[in-house]
Amino acid sequence: MRKVNLSEINSYGSRFAKVICDKFFKMQPAINGKQIVELCENRQINLFVIKTVYIKWQEEANNIRSSFFDYSAPEVTQAMTSLMNVLSRYISVRQATFEPILANAVADTLLLTLSPYDYYAKEFAMMGKEIEVNMQVKTIAKYFKVHKKLFDKILAQLEAEGNTIKSERAAAIVAAILGQNPELDNQEALLLSFDKVIPLNFNNLFVTQEANRFANTQLEETTFDISPLRFDLNLKEEKPIVTEYVPTPVVTQKPVEQIVEEKFSPLSNPELARSIMANSQQQSMRNIIPFEKRNGFVSMLFNGNSSEFDDALGLIDRCSDYHEAIMIIKDRYFRKYSWDLEKDEVKEFYEMVSEKFD
Repeated sequence: MRKVNLSEINSYGSRFAKVICDKFFKMQPAINGKQIVELCENRQINLFVIKTVYIKWQEEANNIRSSFFDYSAPEVTQAMTSLMNVLSRYISVRQATFEPILANAVADTLLLTLSPYDYYAKEFAMMGKEIEVNMQVKTIAKYFKVHKKLFDKILAQLEAEGNTIKSERAAAIVAAILGQNPELDNQEALLLSFDKVIPLNFNNLFVTQEANRFANTQLEETTFDISPLRFDLNLKEEKPIVTEYVPTPVVTQKPVEQIVEEKFSPLSNPELARSIMANSQQQSMRNIIPFEKRNGFVSMLFNGNSSEFDDALGLIDRCSDYHEAIMIIKDRYFRKYSWDLEKDEVKEFYEMVSEKFD
């Protein structure tokens, strides 16, 4: 089975976003909600951008707290609800903020189109170790257009298990559903809209992978508000853009190292784990990292310290699996050099670590 090339997909997303943004922002300083919905011919890209804005809006609503005022008072809650609902109709994003959001939306749309399993595994991992189905999955249902019937089946199965479910279990459910060969949208037709902006090199989007990710997927036994806000874009287009929102209770923010661990932890898959263990010693990080990338990594990730960069590669080479490598990176370098997960160099470095154990 061929495995998607995440590095190429992310690179394509960045190139695609630059073409679109350079053209749009040449004429206007900021983009609004209606313009986002109509930005690309591929509607899924537009919806994923709106989904990101929705999630940011949601986070901002829940982060408005004070040590001096009671935000739970009924009058305050009502006023805040009105304010946030009004704000949702006045989206305004400048290019510097918008372009990386669009790049991620393009990459996610391409990943969902080519490999639904990889997309949902990534999406569920980003939600945390445990997913609240009603709040985290059901509320974003209206932002999915590609392979919509598959999403509906996934959501139905998640809801059948209860209100909370482990992210690894959710990914296993996706694998099981895909193993039943569900009806998916025509891939070739979906890819045409990408070609109209930047031609796709289809072969570059995949790398060879012998192991079948979906083979013999076993499911384990599992069991699963403050005032409602409405994310209102004030559009006449389609109701899927207007969604109900239930703000989350106040929770303690996860430390950044925990986010790193969750974001880059491999899925629970015994067969894949055995394969990783068998092949991990056959590849060296020094061979995986292209020569032209080395100076960039040393400069951006290790503050110019090439000897520590070399030491890091040696430590990773001696790791027995991907999880151990990520823990070493987190403990020794991530916090020391204040790595930013949104930086291209950080993403590429993690991808190359993953390649070693692939």
